[in-house]
Order: sequence, then C-alpha cells, then structure tokens
Amino acid sequence: MPYWKVTYFGRSGSINSESINAETSDQAKAKCGQPSHIIHQVKLDHLGSFKALFKGRQFPLIEQVLFLTTISSKLNSGFTIGKAIKESVPYARLKVTEAQLEVCETPKDYFELLRFDSTAILIADAGDKVGKLPDSLHRASKELTERIAVTKEFSKSMRQGLLYSFLGLLLIVAIPLFAGGSINDFIQVQKIPLQINGMTDILLFLHKIYTQYFILILAAGAGFYYFRDRIWSSVRTLPGLRFINERMKIRRGMDFVSSYHVLQGSGYNNPQTFKFMILSSKGLTHRLYVEASERLIEGRPLATVFDNPEWPELIQQNLQGFEKHTPKGRDVVLKNLGDALKAYYFNYSEKISNTASFIGFMMMLLSIAMLAIGFYMPIINLNAALKHM
Repeated sequence: MPYWKVTYFGRSGSINSESINAETSDQAKAKCGQPSHIIHQVKLDHLGSFKALFKGRQFPLIEQVLFLTTISSKLNSGFTIGKAIKESVPYARLKVTEAQLEVCETPKDYFELLRFDSTAILIADAGDKVGKLPDSLHRASKELTERIAVTKEFSKSMRQGLLYSFLGLLLIVAIPLFAGGSINDFIQVQKIPLQINGMTDILLFLHKIYTQYFILILAAGAGFYYFRDRIWSSVRTLPGLRFINERMKIRRGMDFVSSYHVLQGSGYNNPQTFKFMILSSKGLTHRLYVEASERLIEGRPLATVFDNPEWPELIQQNLQGFEKHTPKGRDVVLKNLGDALKAYYFNYSEKISNTASFIGFMMMLLSIAMLAIGFYMPIINLNAALKHM
C-alpha cells in the first residue's frame, strides 16, 4: 500500500506535511485527521516506506499500561487531561516538548502525539465522546495488558521453530562459505587432487552462489520484498505456507473481534466501528473491511458481511443472529468467539512452529553432511592415499 504526503496549513499559517500509508488519496485525507478545508494537496510519497523505518520510538506497551492507569486515576481526582498527561507521562523521552502538548485539544491529540498504541487512542477517543474518559482509559489499559499476555503465550509456541530455522539458515550459509572456500582453494590454487563427491559438489555450488552472485541475491530479495503481496497471493496455498495463511486469517478475525468488542462497549455503532476499521487497516484487510461496510450499508446481518474466504469461518458461524441478542448476550458471544479464535491461533502457531523446526532441522542435517562428507571425507581419503604411496 503506497504512502501519501498530505500537506496542510497549520494554525499559525505555516505549511505542515504528514506521510500517510493508505490505499487512495481520499483515504490518506481521512487518515490524517485534518479538516478538508485546510488540506493543501495530497501526492504520492515515494520515500514514505523508508521514512516509516525511522519513525520515532514509542513507549513499551507495559509502560503505556501504567501511564493509562495513572492518567485515569488522576482524571477521577479532578485533573484535566493535559495536566494528567504532563504529570504521568515522561514525554521528554520521545523528544516531545511542552509546547507541542499545549497545542493538543482532545485526548486523541495527546495520545497520537505521544505515539500510544492505536487501540488506546481509539478507546480514549470513544470515551471522550460519550463522557466516560476515565473508564475508557482504564479499559484501554486492561486491553493492552491482555494483549501483552497473549503475545507472550503465542511466542512460546513459535520459539522452537524460529530457533531451529535460524540455526539451520546460519549453518547452511556459514559452512559453504568456510568449507567451500577451503575446498576450492585446495583444488584451484594448490592443485591438490581431491576425490570430491556429491556433497562436495553441493558445497562448492552454494559457495559459488554466495560469493559470485551475492548482488543478484540481494536484488532478488529486494524484488521479493517489493512484489511480496503478489508473490504471497500466488504461493500462500502451498503445503506449509497454507498454515501461515490460515493463521493470518485467524489473526485478522481476532483483531476484528477484539476491536469490535471494545468499540461496542465504548458506545460505537456498527457504521462508526467499520469506518474506524477501514481507516486503521491496510492492504487486503482494508479491502475486506470496505467490502464488509458496503454490505452492512445494504442492510445485511452482521454475520453475512463476512461471507468471504479471507475471513475465518468461525466468525460467520458464531455471529448468526447476533442482532437478536441483548447487549449482555452479545458480550458473551464476542467473548466466546474471541476465545475460540485464540485456540485456533494456538493450534496453527504450533503447526507453523513444527514445520519451521522440520525445515531448520533438515538444513542443519544437510550442513553437517556437507561438512562431514563433502569437506572432511575428501581430505581423509587424500591422507590415506598419500600414506600408501
């Protein structure tokens, strides 16, 4: 999804600009949050993706939880939002000045300036609009706390697979570079008559690829990155990659259920909720939310707006008759649906981990075989031959 440079007039007459990641220029205008009458122009920002890599730092989520809880407590004690934030958040760590804070008017302005999590910003904005800001900030802190716990739990199931993959990749690059270079030196420079075998051929082949075609590898990597969406669409149903695709679908469903649950509890109706989803999403997820919103406007039930294979079937199945439930019943449905999606997410995470572990283990075996059979065996055979001469 491209980046757009939105240029607008500031309050003092100055010209400000902001780089926005959006599907279209109209979406970029909506995302920037500035009134349309002060926007000067919107044009493609070709360096936007590189600028995003160097975006200012954020507070860790655990610190954001503490800040939100403290701010909520101060608001209940009669503090204004500005004073509560100034006394609770060490904004200087982000190189934010007091003058910048003074310009902020709404809780949303403050939290966006301080680069809080988007969910916290959303809940704060919703709470401010319905007059329940302290309660909303407390709810935001609970939401972030749960996310931290869930992330830690999910990482456990992926840790072994990532470790094996990393070690396998490290060995299959390092061993050909070291051993392949030595074998090549023995044969080409020192003219030693080594009896090479199939593993030696693989070793020399990989060494040649890594050393002579390094630039092409980098270019191919850049090409894969640039066309990653198209490439992924073509290969995501292949064995092994299918698990990743299913996990992404379930993650998409989890994010929807979590955000929808929070927004409904904060007083948002369905059109407002889907408008936020559209503005805060990108790529395929953005297009899916646009499609769902259009179906919702047509008057379809909530369950049928997710009639798309890119959504987990669980969502459509569990939201049948959702509109007929009481608010308490809807809360139960969403909670149970969220728990079910988490269970499936764990399951697919384990499958991905097992697949990654297998691939990593096979790369390690191949690397060890290249070292033992392709490197040491020819040297041992040469020594044996020299002793019999």
